[in-house]
Amino acid sequence: MTEDRTNPHAAGGLMAARLAQAGWQRLHTQQAEPLAAEQRLHGLDLSPIRGRAATQEGEFIVIPMELVVCQQGEFRETVLVLALGKEQLISVEQGPALHALDRASEQLLTRLADGGALGPGTMMLYLLEALNDAAHASLRAIAERLDERSDAVAAASGGFDTAQRQAGVADIAGTAMALAEAEELVAKAVEGQLMLARAGRWLRRAAGDARLGPRLTVLLADIHSLRRYARFQHEKIRNLQQSLMTTLDIKQNQVIKVFTVVTAVFTPPTLVAAFYGQNFAYMPELALPWGEWMVMGLTGLFALVPLAYIKRKGWMR
Repeated sequence: MTEDRTNPHAAGGLMAARLAQAGWQRLHTQQAEPLAAEQRLHGLDLSPIRGRAATQEGEFIVIPMELVVCQQGEFRETVLVLALGKEQLISVEQGPALHALDRASEQLLTRLADGGALGPGTMMLYLLEALNDAAHASLRAIAERLDERSDAVAAASGGFDTAQRQAGVADIAGTAMALAEAEELVAKAVEGQLMLARAGRWLRRAAGDARLGPRLTVLLADIHSLRRYARFQHEKIRNLQQSLMTTLDIKQNQVIKVFTVVTAVFTPPTLVAAFYGQNFAYMPELALPWGEWMVMGLTGLFALVPLAYIKRKGWMR
């Protein structure tokens, strides 16, 4: 996972200034001085390493969130800390700048231009909606990659890959590692949805504007629905992993079966060779003109008898 240290205010200074006047102070951990000033002014701990617990500090409710977002085709982890007060909303980003917050900013500015009133609760609602939409897009991208992995698992389970060569342990191991990475992403996505739901519940508790009620209820329902979808993807990954492990066990059993058949076929000829390798004083078959051919024939017969028995039992399938 890569990190983009882009300053979220670099290209939108005017937008940020207008939103700051409306009550939303958007900060990034790279903005050390403004961040320190806000913490001193309100007596808050807005550090992303403060832990995962949501706390009430003075007039603010501080809610940390850890999210997985898909930006520019890459999955990235980011930490967002929201501080909701009666007259101000503060957000602090760590890692890649969230495009979802840029979209929320544009929507809030449109509402301001239309003459709509903005309060900290309304702005936080827009932020949570944008973050939930970003989580939905990320899970959709993960699901698409899982579909590709499903084809790889099917090819490995069938014994051949797309190049029409036998899929070996290395192919299965590579697919298993990719599935493990996808499982980690989905697990973090589920955790992110839990944190979004927690932020929505805090918002519902703190919001004094009754007009947020219906829209907030819909948002919480969407968050829970998306969390169930993420868990479905997680179960899908588990099923694929189980299928891979079963395939790997079958292939290992096939290898052991091959060695068993080879051992069974060559054991009798080995015994014959060991017998005639001993130094006896007299071996009567050596005087027979067809003695050597008889020994060779018996050796071949002893090799074919266990092979025929194994084939009849179906152990070679």
